[in-house]
Amino acid sequence: MDSIPFRRQPTWYGGRGLFAIQDIPQGTLLHTCPAPYASVIYRVFRKEVCGLCFAYAFDARRNAWNIKLEAGSGVWFCSETCRDDWIRDENVGQLVEAMNGAIDRLAKSMEKRAAGKVVLPVSLVKPMTQEDIDLAWAAAEDASLRTDTQPGWDPVLDEMELDTVRFVMSAIVRRYIQDSAQIAPLFNSWADLLELQNNELQFYRGRPSALASHLSIYTFVRRVVLSIPALAPYLATSEMVRAILARDPGNVFGMYEMNEEGDSEMLGWCMYVSASYFNHRKCYSFFFFYLHLSRAIDCAPNIRKERSGRKLLFYTTRDVALGEELCINYIDLKDNVTERRNQLAANWYFDCVCDRCKKELETKEKETIS
Repeated sequence: MDSIPFRRQPTWYGGRGLFAIQDIPQGTLLHTCPAPYASVIYRVFRKEVCGLCFAYAFDARRNAWNIKLEAGSGVWFCSETCRDDWIRDENVGQLVEAMNGAIDRLAKSMEKRAAGKVVLPVSLVKPMTQEDIDLAWAAAEDASLRTDTQPGWDPVLDEMELDTVRFVMSAIVRRYIQDSAQIAPLFNSWADLLELQNNELQFYRGRPSALASHLSIYTFVRRVVLSIPALAPYLATSEMVRAILARDPGNVFGMYEMNEEGDSEMLGWCMYVSASYFNHRKCYSFFFFYLHLSRAIDCAPNIRKERSGRKLLFYTTRDVALGEELCINYIDLKDNVTERRNQLAANWYFDCVCDRCKKELETKEKETIS
């Protein structure tokens, strides 16, 4: 299409969404996310997943990719073209190499000496408040500043926490690259990322132990950045790490192998900022000062997503009317209504009230009564 056929605007139920500003035919390639703002390939898959296009070696009937940077870089590629493009576009100033090396060295050094986890200055017995969270982050920031000059205590992270460190660091590197170039793709800047829903309070209330984990991750990231001066300004406070971690839950996409045989292995996760504005819910929208009642957007969405390498592509699944919200599904639509609603509440922090869910709940209630 010659112009962008949608706009980002507030929704009536909170947050932001994408709304059609013209009628859009079925099958239209509506939007392309060329690359994630932040991403991580699980460490166990690093030799099997291309660092640029995310191609999975097993899909190509290979056990692993054999094209890599120098030893210890932690990045493998499916082709020399991907390697060269990655060096040009992603490894500006060899920052990613420096980052991966610093993470691996620090992780090994932590294993060799006594270390622990961040001790929260708040009680987890009562429901967590925003004040509790702010206090904990302030205490961690103060402690991390002291360990910068007096090394000796550092948290030991498990494998998932180390992967989260790599995810956070990839976002910091992305911001550095965009700031240095003074240009960012549409809907994929740091400012755009900050407009994503902040799920910090809901996430920590549902998973209280995650707060201590995130504070340990922040402390570790601070230590990593000590060896990468170009990134140090972004860690002067905890603000950037906290902002990334607050938007990770509910706003990221799993990176799956691209097979056509059913179950797919999750290889890592990515944050595509513009893609996160595609919601999953029934909605009504205000459009050009008129109240426009859209068709129901429910657990049968009007947009489908498709991964092509590192790109995410979004197509309309039916004709979409002007003013209608553009929605994708977040879950397996074959699940029953209870499973769907539980997943959406636990992982995306809302109760789905779409027409399909309401009808299935009514049917379930009638069956229970009878």
